[in-house]
Amino acid sequence: MYERENNLSIHTNPFPEILDDTTYNRILKDPNYWISQSLEDKIIQQISLSLDISGILYHVGTEALITNAYDLLPLDDSRIDLVEMIHRLPILIGRLTRAVYLNVKPISDQHFKFVFVYLPEYQEKWYDAVFFQGMLNGLALLFELKEFQIRMTKTKLFGIHVSHKELGEGIQFGSDANEYELEWSDDNLYLSRSHLTKENVSSRHRVMVTSRSETELEEMSIVDVRDVVGKSRELAIENRDLEAAVEVLKSFKQELEKKQHSMAKDLRLAKNIQKGLIPEIIPDWNGIQFWTGFSPMQEVSGDYYDYFPYQTDKLGVAVCDVSGHGVPAAFITALSKMLFSNFKKPKPSETFKLINRELLDLVKQQGYTTCVYLLIHSDYKVSYSIAGHPRPILFRHQTGKAEVCEGDGTFLGMFPDAGDTYRDFYLQLEPGDKLFLYTDGLTEAENDHGHAFGETKLIQLIEENANASIQETVELIMNHHREFTMGTDAMDDITLLGLQLSPKLEEFNVIKSEGDKAYHSKDYPSAVVSYEKAHQILPRELNTQLNYGKALAYSGDFEKAISMLESYNKFKTNHFKSHAILGYCYYQMEQYEKAELEWKKAYSINDSNLSNLYNLAQLYRKLNQKQKMKDVIDKMKHIEFTYLHILPLEKKWESLPNEIN
Repeated sequence: MYERENNLSIHTNPFPEILDDTTYNRILKDPNYWISQSLEDKIIQQISLSLDISGILYHVGTEALITNAYDLLPLDDSRIDLVEMIHRLPILIGRLTRAVYLNVKPISDQHFKFVFVYLPEYQEKWYDAVFFQGMLNGLALLFELKEFQIRMTKTKLFGIHVSHKELGEGIQFGSDANEYELEWSDDNLYLSRSHLTKENVSSRHRVMVTSRSETELEEMSIVDVRDVVGKSRELAIENRDLEAAVEVLKSFKQELEKKQHSMAKDLRLAKNIQKGLIPEIIPDWNGIQFWTGFSPMQEVSGDYYDYFPYQTDKLGVAVCDVSGHGVPAAFITALSKMLFSNFKKPKPSETFKLINRELLDLVKQQGYTTCVYLLIHSDYKVSYSIAGHPRPILFRHQTGKAEVCEGDGTFLGMFPDAGDTYRDFYLQLEPGDKLFLYTDGLTEAENDHGHAFGETKLIQLIEENANASIQETVELIMNHHREFTMGTDAMDDITLLGLQLSPKLEEFNVIKSEGDKAYHSKDYPSAVVSYEKAHQILPRELNTQLNYGKALAYSGDFEKAISMLESYNKFKTNHFKSHAILGYCYYQMEQYEKAELEWKKAYSINDSNLSNLYNLAQLYRKLNQKQKMKDVIDKMKHIEFTYLHILPLEKKWESLPNEIN
């Protein structure tokens, strides 16, 4: 369906970011090919962005039951009725998935309950609900039921992507179980295997016999699975929009596709640019840990968050919400990053005054942004200012209570006299305290009943997870938010930034000090032990990461050192030493191309340090790349002609054989 609706050429993989071409073609060709639940979820979510697939999934469930029912029948010619088939249904579920198993509970002779139990590590998806109900419809179709009712009664989900009336009335959402019911009033039909054949039946083993009697052949008929599936698909087509209307719209669609293709290309470019502007992870700073939840509504977001180091004694953190969406909003987020980087004032209100004036000049009141901006001092005193933005929520570890902080102020970039409204407010962080900054897309989002998520629920979740880490707390809130809004369309970008002063800060400082002492005395194995413990407490503390990586390298644990130093370099610290040591590790692991790349990066960051050029020269000597080695030696001469390693390198260069073109 997706290939047809998007005019894709046959077997052209439309999801290169999700899966490779080989896997995609195997999915198309082999119905028995298994994929992980996480990959299945990514594929379905991607397709559902452009298609309403609920009806398709329902009929896929119906077909799955019909095409697999044959394997549930007795091996001889004995017949079973619908009740017996229902009791065998858990076997089929076990074949189709390893994430869930089925319990069947009879309520009466013609009324059954189906309880789907998920394994602890899996979570129910909205499309599971539609697919399972489609399977029950397949039972009704196979046994030719005319008077029956299928309904969902309970689900752990808090909402479903499709109309609830399609699944049943009075569904208990957020329940402790996932349950369906099937009730019918028809006379029993019996089903058995058959070796009978029909004309043009290519799969003889998929022919079944139905009868109104358990023993006699009265009213016997032959059921070809292919025919039943064909009828099911015909019904699916009939339930879709009128074909005539589709044909009329196709002419408009083709014209729009050309424009959309161009727009999509621009949006992808804007998305990649914005991805570089917004940090994926904020590093730990001075014992404070950060974690973010970020969910843009479109390709590019009007929400923006960032951090700004002030030498070593302060750190600025901002969360902004630009008016509107799409590319214009993304443009203002880019301006915001530039302005916050330029205006690092000692008070947040002063920073706001300057940014407001610059935005007025640049944007000409064609857009504005709300913002909360805070400065964290080395003594954990926090000063902050608010510009038309939701106020922060502070959780006190000592009391276990969360409260909304004070503060107000008007938008940035809209009013010339807005500077008069900005005020500075203060709070003091204690070990274990958490502070949450967020955009209104989080609290104003509504569920399918029109109820907002709200500030009260946010505070409740924060307090209920008092002992969780800041990462666990943010991720739990975002998961609850997704469940709460399931079945609704996103109306705004969503950002949640949480920070916590580590409750183990004192322990961390003692352990890190022990590691630093061992490192400086060149007792690298002891340093590794201490840094490992410190890293477990504050895993994104950059100084610890760097020293830990260097200690691992000097201890000879190159593989683990590579992992630590690569993680450190993701924060774009531009520390030449981290790239130099990483190049050394790759060299020792005989990964020479990567070693060359890292030493070149180190040289580009600090071109006055000749050790990186020396390492490159030794690498080219080992690879017998004589011309490259000469070019590096010439660079070294140009920088410092008296460098003592140049002469020995030249002798080694002369001993190399000439390169063969």
